[in-house]
Amino acid sequence: MSEENVEIVKAAHPPSGTELTRLFADDSEAPGRLEAVAPLLHPEFEFVVGITEEENPAFRGSGGGLTELVEMWREWIEPWEVYWTEVEDFIDAGDDPVLVLIRDHGRLQGSDAEIDLIGASLWTLRNGKIARIEFYASRDKALEAAGLRE
Repeated sequence: MSEENVEIVKAAHPPSGTELTRLFADDSEAPGRLEAVAPLLHPEFEFVVGITEEENPAFRGSGGGLTELVEMWREWIEPWEVYWTEVEDFIDAGDDPVLVLIRDHGRLQGSDAEIDLIGASLWTLRNGKIARIEFYASRDKALEAAGLRE
């Protein structure tokens, strides 16, 4: 079942190079772009931003459902002129979790400097549906949460 879980996460995760400021834009096309993921989510879907206050004091929290996930992402991308993710790997982390290693790239509004963020997310599935996503700014913390660190 683990390989099936990896395929479900791949189907839900934005592909590498996706412009997240566009994906989560508050425009007339946004609901259609995002609702395609809804059938992949468990009815009790929740997310947790596992970023510590030291890593980013303004961006922590949790929520449930697609609407709250979209709101969280809109809040995150608000200060960015452009923001996109490069998926480096999808890792089968056992019976249900899938670890996604990412490298985010962005440029804040009013800046010419590009910023790279190396992180990961841990996706837990239940009955073939995505039940939980944990976002981490630190790969070490994500690997530990996935049980892949000693």
